[in-house]
Amino acid sequence: MRQVLHYLAAALAIFFLWALASFVLEQVKGWPVIPYPWSVAAAGIEYLPQWSTAFASSARRFFLSLILAFATGLPLGLLVGASERLHRWFSPLIYLLYPIPPIALLFFLYMAFGVGEAVKVVTVSLTLFFQVLVAAIGAARNISPSYILAVRTAGANALQLHRHVILPAVLPEVFTAARVSVGLGITMLYIAETKLGLLGGPGSGLGVFIETYAMRTDLSLSGVVGLAFLGLLFYTFLEILERWLCRWKYVGKG
Repeated sequence: MRQVLHYLAAALAIFFLWALASFVLEQVKGWPVIPYPWSVAAAGIEYLPQWSTAFASSARRFFLSLILAFATGLPLGLLVGASERLHRWFSPLIYLLYPIPPIALLFFLYMAFGVGEAVKVVTVSLTLFFQVLVAAIGAARNISPSYILAVRTAGANALQLHRHVILPAVLPEVFTAARVSVGLGITMLYIAETKLGLLGGPGSGLGVFIETYAMRTDLSLSGVVGLAFLGLLFYTFLEILERWLCRWKYVGKG
């Protein structure tokens, strides 16, 4: 309940600052440079079918990208981080590829996956993949050797070691990295959706929705608000998932 109140307070603060900025710019420029929040809300309601379809399309792409990033980055990070030999062999390659933005490879991704849905999901998932991978490797390597030695002395095999020591130590760090990278993932999603122009119409994603109605600033800005809600949705989703999977981390914290 307290978290909900915090979100409501933040929303009210943003609403007030937005309205104030719109008013000040209108007085300075003589015309509404930034539409007032109530105008944006009215435009979004007017085009609600297109807006909701675009939001659902973008949300689906981001969700698939998130699943793909976790399904590949987490196990690979556990393996590389827990094995000195694998880390020695693969870490130079990983840290060489990590700084490359997927958008720089977009042409080659088009060649490999076409210009449909797959390339958009792959572009975003690559962004999230390296965040998850690097966080998992770092967390696995920071585990105290005494913990690993104690579990091995008790007769645990490799699977039990990963299940009871490495995975619980890695998950909180991975979720933190994933939450931090949500904003970057949303940025990549917008670029991937708009890079092909306006294919599919305004209902094919929030990026296309924003570009399609660029000449109607109130309607276009409602799409930007949609991206903000999308980021908040997945940030909250990851936080809830972490609280469920890493319950020991929140014992005594309410």
